[in-house]
Amino acid sequence: MPPRRALTPRRILPFYLRATYHHVMSDKTIFGVRAVSEALQSGHRVNRVYLAKESRAHGAARLAGEAKAAGVRFDFVPQAKLNELTGTREHQGVAAMISPVDYVSLDALLAGCPPKATLLVLDQVQHPKNLGMLIRSATGAGVSGVVLPARGGALLDESVVRSSAGTVLRMPIAVAKNLSRTLRTLREAGFWNYAFDAGGKTDLFRVDWPDRCALVMGNETTGLRPGVLKGCDEIVSIPLANGLDSLNVAVAAGIALFQVHAARRAEAHNGGRP
Repeated sequence: MPPRRALTPRRILPFYLRATYHHVMSDKTIFGVRAVSEALQSGHRVNRVYLAKESRAHGAARLAGEAKAAGVRFDFVPQAKLNELTGTREHQGVAAMISPVDYVSLDALLAGCPPKATLLVLDQVQHPKNLGMLIRSATGAGVSGVVLPARGGALLDESVVRSSAGTVLRMPIAVAKNLSRTLRTLREAGFWNYAFDAGGKTDLFRVDWPDRCALVMGNETTGLRPGVLKGCDEIVSIPLANGLDSLNVAVAAGIALFQVHAARRAEAHNGGRP
Protein backbone atom coordinates (compact mmCIF):
# COMPACT_ATOMS: atom_id res chain seq x y z
CA MET A 1 0.00 0.00 0.00
CA PRO A 2 1.47 3.40 -0.93
CA PRO A 3 2.03 5.86 1.95
CA ARG A 4 -0.81 8.26 2.66
CA ARG A 5 -0.29 11.81 1.41
CA ALA A 6 0.00 14.47 4.10
CA LEU A 7 -3.02 16.71 4.37
CA THR A 8 -2.49 20.38 3.55
CA PRO A 9 -4.46 23.15 5.24
CA ARG A 10 -7.48 24.39 3.33
CA ARG A 11 -7.35 27.96 2.11
CA ILE A 12 -10.16 29.99 3.62
CA LEU A 13 -12.20 31.63 0.84
CA PRO A 14 -14.99 34.24 0.99
CA PHE A 15 -18.38 32.60 1.53
CA TYR A 16 -19.52 33.20 -2.04
CA LEU A 17 -16.54 31.22 -3.37
CA ARG A 18 -17.15 28.14 -1.24
CA ALA A 19 -20.96 27.85 -1.12
CA THR A 20 -21.41 25.19 -3.83
CA TYR A 21 -19.51 23.21 -6.43
CA HIS A 22 -20.10 25.99 -8.96
CA HIS A 23 -18.59 28.62 -6.66
CA VAL A 24 -14.96 27.73 -7.18
CA MET A 25 -11.68 29.63 -7.30
CA SER A 26 -8.88 28.40 -9.57
CA ASP A 27 -5.65 30.34 -8.96
CA LYS A 28 -6.72 33.98 -9.67
CA THR A 29 -9.93 33.07 -11.52
CA ILE A 30 -13.41 32.68 -10.10
CA PHE A 31 -16.25 31.14 -12.08
CA GLY A 32 -19.93 30.38 -11.85
CA VAL A 33 -22.82 32.82 -12.14
CA ARG A 34 -23.40 33.33 -8.43
CA ALA A 35 -19.71 33.62 -7.52
CA VAL A 36 -19.00 36.28 -10.15
CA SER A 37 -22.20 38.18 -9.35
CA GLU A 38 -21.38 38.25 -5.64
CA ALA A 39 -17.84 39.44 -6.36
CA LEU A 40 -19.15 42.29 -8.53
CA GLN A 41 -21.84 43.37 -6.08
CA SER A 42 -19.57 43.22 -3.03
CA GLY A 43 -16.91 45.45 -4.59
CA HIS A 44 -14.39 42.62 -4.72
CA ARG A 45 -11.31 43.49 -6.82
CA VAL A 46 -12.47 42.11 -10.18
CA ASN A 47 -10.22 42.86 -13.16
CA ARG A 48 -12.29 41.45 -16.00
CA VAL A 49 -15.36 39.30 -16.61
CA TYR A 50 -15.46 36.74 -19.40
CA LEU A 51 -18.82 35.56 -20.75
CA ALA A 52 -19.20 32.64 -23.13
CA LYS A 53 -20.78 33.60 -26.43
CA GLU A 54 -22.64 30.29 -26.44
CA SER A 55 -23.78 30.47 -22.81
CA ARG A 56 -27.42 29.86 -21.98
CA ALA A 57 -26.96 29.62 -18.20
CA HIS A 58 -29.58 31.43 -16.16
CA GLY A 59 -28.22 34.79 -15.05
CA ALA A 60 -25.11 34.78 -17.26
CA ALA A 61 -26.40 37.53 -19.58
CA ARG A 62 -27.29 39.71 -16.57
CA LEU A 63 -23.65 39.77 -15.50
CA ALA A 64 -22.69 42.00 -18.42
CA GLY A 65 -24.92 44.70 -16.97
CA GLU A 66 -23.55 44.17 -13.47
CA ALA A 67 -19.98 44.40 -14.76
CA LYS A 68 -20.77 47.60 -16.65
CA ALA A 69 -22.39 49.14 -13.57
CA ALA A 70 -19.31 48.26 -11.50
CA GLY A 71 -16.93 49.73 -14.09
CA VAL A 72 -15.40 46.31 -14.77
CA ARG A 73 -14.28 45.23 -18.22
CA PHE A 74 -16.21 42.36 -19.76
CA ASP A 75 -15.73 40.36 -22.95
CA PHE A 76 -17.69 37.69 -24.79
CA VAL A 77 -15.36 34.82 -25.64
CA PRO A 78 -15.68 31.29 -27.07
CA GLN A 79 -16.62 28.52 -24.67
CA ALA A 80 -13.20 26.94 -25.25
CA LYS A 81 -11.51 30.07 -23.87
CA LEU A 82 -13.46 29.75 -20.61
CA ASN A 83 -12.60 26.04 -20.40
CA GLU A 84 -8.94 27.00 -20.68
CA LEU A 85 -9.16 29.84 -18.13
CA THR A 86 -10.96 27.83 -15.49
CA GLY A 87 -9.63 24.30 -16.14
CA THR A 88 -13.17 22.92 -16.15
CA ARG A 89 -16.36 22.80 -18.23
CA GLU A 90 -18.49 23.47 -15.14
CA HIS A 91 -18.11 27.27 -15.22
CA GLN A 92 -21.72 28.09 -16.26
CA GLY A 93 -20.43 30.27 -19.09
CA VAL A 94 -18.85 32.94 -16.91
CA ALA A 95 -15.51 33.61 -15.24
CA ALA A 96 -13.76 36.60 -13.68
CA MET A 97 -10.12 37.48 -13.19
CA ILE A 98 -9.27 38.76 -9.71
CA SER A 99 -6.75 41.57 -9.22
CA PRO A 100 -3.96 41.17 -6.65
CA VAL A 101 -4.39 44.89 -5.94
CA ASP A 102 -7.17 46.71 -4.10
CA TYR A 103 -8.45 49.65 -6.11
CA VAL A 104 -9.61 52.92 -4.58
CA SER A 105 -12.39 55.21 -5.77
CA LEU A 106 -11.46 58.46 -7.50
CA ASP A 107 -13.05 60.38 -4.63
CA ALA A 108 -10.90 58.52 -2.09
CA LEU A 109 -7.81 59.07 -4.21
CA LEU A 110 -8.42 62.81 -4.39
CA ALA A 111 -9.28 63.02 -0.69
CA GLY A 112 -5.88 61.51 0.12
CA CYS A 113 -3.92 63.98 -2.02
CA PRO A 114 -1.88 66.65 -0.18
CA PRO A 115 -2.08 70.33 -1.25
CA LYS A 116 0.91 69.73 -3.54
CA ALA A 117 0.29 66.53 -5.45
CA THR A 118 1.16 64.75 -8.68
CA LEU A 119 -1.04 62.12 -10.31
CA LEU A 120 -0.20 59.76 -13.17
CA VAL A 121 -3.03 59.05 -15.63
CA LEU A 122 -2.51 56.22 -18.12
CA ASP A 123 -4.57 55.85 -21.30
CA GLN A 124 -4.63 52.22 -22.44
CA VAL A 125 -1.03 51.20 -21.73
CA GLN A 126 -0.97 47.63 -23.05
CA HIS A 127 2.13 45.87 -21.79
CA PRO A 128 2.22 44.63 -18.18
CA LYS A 129 5.96 45.26 -17.94
CA ASN A 130 5.50 48.89 -18.98
CA LEU A 131 2.64 49.31 -16.53
CA GLY A 132 4.74 47.89 -13.70
CA MET A 133 7.70 50.12 -14.52
CA LEU A 134 5.42 53.16 -14.73
CA ILE A 135 4.03 52.48 -11.27
CA ARG A 136 7.50 51.85 -9.86
CA SER A 137 8.76 55.19 -11.23
CA ALA A 138 5.64 56.94 -9.96
CA THR A 139 6.25 55.56 -6.47
CA GLY A 140 9.85 56.75 -6.46
CA ALA A 141 8.85 60.19 -7.71
CA GLY A 142 6.36 60.74 -4.89
CA VAL A 143 3.20 60.43 -6.99
CA SER A 144 -0.01 60.44 -4.93
CA GLY A 145 -1.92 58.03 -7.13
CA VAL A 146 -2.40 56.41 -10.54
CA VAL A 147 -5.56 56.43 -12.67
CA LEU A 148 -6.22 53.64 -15.19
CA PRO A 149 -9.05 53.25 -17.72
CA ALA A 150 -11.69 50.61 -17.07
CA ARG A 151 -11.21 49.17 -20.57
CA GLY A 152 -8.41 48.87 -23.08
CA GLY A 153 -5.26 48.65 -20.94
CA ALA A 154 -3.16 45.98 -19.27
CA LEU A 155 -4.72 44.24 -16.29
CA LEU A 156 -3.17 44.61 -12.86
CA ASP A 157 -1.98 41.04 -12.47
CA GLU A 158 0.96 39.16 -10.99
CA SER A 159 3.26 40.18 -13.87
CA VAL A 160 2.58 43.86 -13.12
CA VAL A 161 3.33 43.23 -9.44
CA ARG A 162 6.67 41.66 -10.40
CA SER A 163 7.72 44.35 -12.88
CA SER A 164 6.79 47.07 -10.37
CA ALA A 165 9.02 45.37 -7.76
CA GLY A 166 5.93 45.19 -5.54
CA THR A 167 5.37 48.96 -5.45
CA VAL A 168 1.93 48.52 -7.05
CA LEU A 169 0.79 47.06 -3.72
CA ARG A 170 1.24 50.41 -1.95
CA MET A 171 0.33 52.87 -4.71
CA PRO A 172 -3.30 54.12 -4.62
CA ILE A 173 -4.85 53.14 -7.95
CA ALA A 174 -8.24 54.23 -9.25
CA VAL A 175 -10.08 52.91 -12.30
CA ALA A 176 -11.97 55.37 -14.50
CA LYS A 177 -15.00 54.37 -16.56
CA ASN A 178 -14.50 57.50 -18.68
CA LEU A 179 -11.05 59.12 -18.70
CA SER A 180 -12.25 62.34 -20.34
CA ARG A 181 -14.80 62.84 -17.57
CA THR A 182 -12.17 61.93 -14.97
CA LEU A 183 -9.84 64.63 -16.30
CA ARG A 184 -12.63 67.18 -15.83
CA THR A 185 -13.02 65.98 -12.24
CA LEU A 186 -9.28 66.39 -11.69
CA ARG A 187 -9.45 69.94 -13.05
CA GLU A 188 -12.29 70.74 -10.66
CA ALA A 189 -10.07 69.44 -7.83
CA GLY A 190 -7.37 71.95 -8.78
CA PHE A 191 -5.19 69.78 -11.02
CA TRP A 192 -3.61 71.01 -14.26
CA ASN A 193 -3.66 68.17 -16.79
CA TYR A 194 -0.51 67.72 -18.89
CA ALA A 195 -0.78 65.47 -21.93
CA PHE A 196 2.46 63.99 -23.26
CA ASP A 197 2.74 63.79 -27.03
CA ALA A 198 5.65 64.02 -29.48
CA GLY A 199 3.89 66.91 -31.22
CA GLY A 200 3.38 68.94 -28.05
CA LYS A 201 4.34 72.63 -28.20
CA THR A 202 5.48 72.88 -24.56
CA ASP A 203 9.04 71.79 -23.75
CA LEU A 204 9.08 69.52 -20.69
CA PHE A 205 12.16 71.24 -19.30
CA ARG A 206 10.52 74.68 -19.42
CA VAL A 207 7.32 73.84 -17.54
CA ASP A 208 6.62 75.78 -14.34
CA TRP A 209 4.86 73.01 -12.45
CA PRO A 210 1.78 74.05 -10.43
CA ASP A 211 0.99 72.71 -6.95
CA ARG A 212 -1.32 70.09 -8.42
CA CYS A 213 -0.60 68.41 -11.73
CA ALA A 214 -1.68 65.26 -13.54
CA LEU A 215 0.67 63.73 -16.11
CA VAL A 216 -1.29 61.92 -18.81
CA MET A 217 0.55 59.24 -20.83
CA GLY A 218 -0.84 57.25 -23.76
CA ASN A 219 -0.72 53.88 -25.45
CA GLU A 220 2.67 52.53 -26.57
CA THR A 221 1.70 52.62 -30.27
CA THR A 222 -1.18 55.02 -30.77
CA GLY A 223 -0.54 57.52 -27.97
CA LEU A 224 -3.42 59.39 -26.37
CA ARG A 225 -6.94 59.06 -27.72
CA PRO A 226 -8.42 62.30 -29.14
CA GLY A 227 -11.05 62.57 -26.40
CA VAL A 228 -8.43 62.19 -23.67
CA LEU A 229 -6.11 64.68 -25.39
CA LYS A 230 -8.96 67.17 -25.57
CA GLY A 231 -9.49 66.88 -21.81
CA CYS A 232 -5.94 68.07 -21.07
CA ASP A 233 -4.89 71.66 -20.41
CA GLU A 234 -1.46 71.56 -22.06
CA ILE A 235 0.42 69.25 -24.42
CA VAL A 236 4.04 68.61 -23.46
CA SER A 237 6.86 66.99 -25.42
CA ILE A 238 10.35 65.83 -24.46
CA PRO A 239 13.03 67.36 -26.72
CA LEU A 240 15.09 64.55 -28.28
CA ALA A 241 18.43 64.55 -30.07
CA ASN A 242 19.90 62.62 -33.03
CA GLY A 243 16.66 62.45 -34.97
CA LEU A 244 14.85 60.30 -32.42
CA ASP A 245 11.10 60.91 -32.54
CA SER A 246 9.81 59.05 -29.47
CA LEU A 247 10.61 57.14 -26.29
CA ASN A 248 9.15 54.11 -24.57
CA VAL A 249 6.19 55.26 -22.48
CA ALA A 250 7.76 54.07 -19.21
CA VAL A 251 11.01 55.90 -20.00
CA ALA A 252 9.19 59.11 -21.01
CA ALA A 253 7.02 59.04 -17.90
CA GLY A 254 10.06 58.44 -15.68
CA ILE A 255 11.81 61.51 -17.11
CA ALA A 256 8.70 63.66 -16.66
CA LEU A 257 7.83 62.43 -13.17
CA PHE A 258 11.30 63.04 -11.81
CA GLN A 259 11.35 66.47 -13.43
CA VAL A 260 8.29 67.33 -11.33
CA HIS A 261 9.84 65.65 -8.29
CA ALA A 262 13.02 67.73 -8.69
CA ALA A 263 10.96 70.92 -8.89
CA ARG A 264 9.07 69.99 -5.72
CA ARG A 265 12.34 69.29 -3.88
CA ALA A 266 13.80 72.60 -5.01
CA GLU A 267 10.73 74.46 -3.76
CA ALA A 268 10.94 72.71 -0.38
CA HIS A 269 14.64 73.59 -0.13
CA ASN A 270 13.93 77.23 -1.00
CA GLY A 271 11.12 77.62 1.50
CA GLY A 272 8.29 77.19 -1.01
CA ARG A 273 9.78 79.44 -3.72
CA PRO A 274 10.36 77.92 -7.20
